[in-house]
Amino acid sequence: MMIANDSVERVPLIVGVTGHRDLVADELGEIEVQVRAFFSDLQRRYPDLPVLLLTSLASGADTLVAEIAIDMGCDVTNVLPMPRQMYEQDFEGEQLERFESLCAANRTLELPLLDSETTDVVAAQGASRNLQYERLGAFLAAHSHILLALWDGKFNQAIGGTGHVIDFHRRDVTALAEDGQVRSQLDVADDESDLIYHVVCSRVSAGAPAEGLAAGTACWLTRDDVEPRNAALPQRYGQVFEHMSQFNRDLDLIGDSAALYTLEPVQTTSAAEQATSAIQWLYGRGDALASLYQKRMLWALRATLGAALLAGMSFIMYADFADQPGMIWGYLVFVGVAIASYLLAQRFDWQRRHLDYRVLAEGLRVQYYWTLAGVEMSNPSRYSHDSFFQGRDLQLGWIRNVMRFTGIQADSVFMPGELELTAAIEGWVGDEVSGQLGYYQVKADEKVMHHHATQRITSACLMLGVAAAATLAVGGPVLDSLLSNWLVALMGLLPVVAAVRQNYAHRLAERELVAQYAHMREVFRSAHRLLQGTREPAAQQVILRDLGEAALNENAQWILRQRERPLPGGDAMS
Repeated sequence: MMIANDSVERVPLIVGVTGHRDLVADELGEIEVQVRAFFSDLQRRYPDLPVLLLTSLASGADTLVAEIAIDMGCDVTNVLPMPRQMYEQDFEGEQLERFESLCAANRTLELPLLDSETTDVVAAQGASRNLQYERLGAFLAAHSHILLALWDGKFNQAIGGTGHVIDFHRRDVTALAEDGQVRSQLDVADDESDLIYHVVCSRVSAGAPAEGLAAGTACWLTRDDVEPRNAALPQRYGQVFEHMSQFNRDLDLIGDSAALYTLEPVQTTSAAEQATSAIQWLYGRGDALASLYQKRMLWALRATLGAALLAGMSFIMYADFADQPGMIWGYLVFVGVAIASYLLAQRFDWQRRHLDYRVLAEGLRVQYYWTLAGVEMSNPSRYSHDSFFQGRDLQLGWIRNVMRFTGIQADSVFMPGELELTAAIEGWVGDEVSGQLGYYQVKADEKVMHHHATQRITSACLMLGVAAAATLAVGGPVLDSLLSNWLVALMGLLPVVAAVRQNYAHRLAERELVAQYAHMREVFRSAHRLLQGTREPAAQQVILRDLGEAALNENAQWILRQRERPLPGGDAMS
């Protein structure tokens, strides 16, 4: 099915906001200066990344930042911890008017109630209502690229409070009181999910900021235990944002009118289409860009190796034929073409962009089908992007950031049913002739054929070279000089042809792809068999979750292996 979707034009730089409700009036001017400077700096640094603010519109910090962001031309999405009519109980008077005005001015998402809670229980102040705030804080932190915190620097045990949200964003740890789960405190992650911009403030109820902090100052804050606070944005996070900016610029290469295939397997509900529209739109673009850079990469590879082969042929002709002095110029020209095509591919980073966009598309594929099937992570504070290479490796951080954006709608309000679950199973897993199982079945056979062709070409070249050498050895004295020269040339040229073909196969990872596609075929075949063995939706969702995690990790590991190849290579699960 093709789709034309104008609702997504660029991947934004997402800023989530958390902060105190009881800011000190005398500090508001200094706080506003810092917040405006923060947004202005992002707009200046990353003009290709439109800033999107996620805010719960709570009184105090959330409302203040939302009004500043709107004034500075940033997009704002309101994320409410519960249905609006219940959340409005937190406001009164002028605060209620500001809340209603901001709700009307921006897109608003309402997080559903926890399954175990009722409207009456959550409507009352207490533990159940606090759990909704906790989930809101986890949602904002998990889907933000930067968390903007108007915070006094003091940690407390208030569930869903500012310190709680900040601790979750930095260390991915939350009490998860709703079901008793606790994540490990051991910090082994090395990713982009912990970036905070801390604007220091006081509180009416708690006085001055923590010791060593001055109200009205600001800094970047990360999980780094050695240097957690930095005056400037740490370089490694800037690199992630630069890759996102490059992706947005590359989107212009596809064109707004391009007809792109989506991942929708069968007819689903309008709610499913709306919840997954950003995933589908960016999947189509990512897939198209991966194909575009694959073509450029293959052109560079073929030009480099082809020119190298012709240079070798020119050299042999120049060396073995006395009447071909001009071949030295051919040698120089072909060497120049080989060097130029290689440098061109390196200059424009075609290999990395092809591999990144291919893996992005595969990540979005998993995210789409997980959303459609209603798959939940084993930990309720985790989302699909957290499973992408287990949240590690900063080189892949920009891909996780794209998935954070596409998951905002899908992770917040969409409640899929059995129709969507069935569609996900049929469209994603399929059978021997459809879905990913059918795809890997065909591709596995195709890769085996390519590998066998390389073996046959290599063997034929080597055997013909040996035959030429044997002919010279046996009949050299009776052969005329021209024939002898040709046989000598073949002895030199045929091994070069074999080496070039082997090099080409190595760059395309032919041998690895045979194993890769065969492995993925068996993974999907196993999932198909397990899904056929149960009709219990919860069991099917667990199978799909395990399948997605296997696919995400396989693709992420593939990209890391392929990046080590010096020339563009790999069809990387295309």
